Amino acid sequence: MVSEEDLKQAIVDLDYAGIRDVVQDALASGMDPLTVLNGLKWGLDVVGSLYHNREYFLSELFMAGETMRVALEALMPALTASSHYQAAGTIVMGSIAGDVHDFGKNIAKNLLTASGFTVHDLGVDVPPLQFVEEAVRLQADVIGISAILSSTQPTSAEVVDALAARGLRGAIKVILGGTGVTQRAITEYGVDAAVNDATEGVTIIRGWVQGRA
Repeated sequence: MVSEEDLKQAIVDLDYAGIRDVVQDALASGMDPLTVLNGLKWGLDVVGSLYHNREYFLSELFMAGETMRVALEALMPALTASSHYQAAGTIVMGSIAGDVHDFGKNIAKNLLTASGFTVHDLGVDVPPLQFVEEAVRLQADVIGISAILSSTQPTSAEVVDALAARGLRGAIKVILGGTGVTQRAITEYGVDAAVNDATEGVTIIRGWVQGRA
């Protein structure tokens, strides 16, 4: 019988090929979908610790996210049918106009999805107003902007300004992420948080949404 420890270990071991079977076996044994999800999250938390301790690197973090994505594909039908399941919040994210890189964005998306968030990925080269329009349409809690190129980071200020123009600056948080992003972005562009680490970004977003609950 599959246990929570088995689910955790499958994520830690980056068992991309076998994770679907592990999840399906857990469900078939009668394990509650939320318990399955908690086991998977536990594994992802361990991966995050290994990454911060430099025992895992970016490639392992990416693979853990992909393994989690496959696990969630197998789990979501049962999870969404559970009367106890409620999404943690809604995130709109994408790579800002002028930036076509999506590696870091995809890692963040998988980690956020694994944390129970509903994530709407707008893709790459996204105009500032599109972030705002989609966030309003979807009643999002957070806008996540990926900007790997330093030349595209200042465009995040246009997202902040567009939110302010609609009177939504306090209602929707904005986080900027990218390998070259520094804390200066908070004062220079007006975003609420600036990170160069996907796991740190997830922690920040969790704190925002839990603080509103």
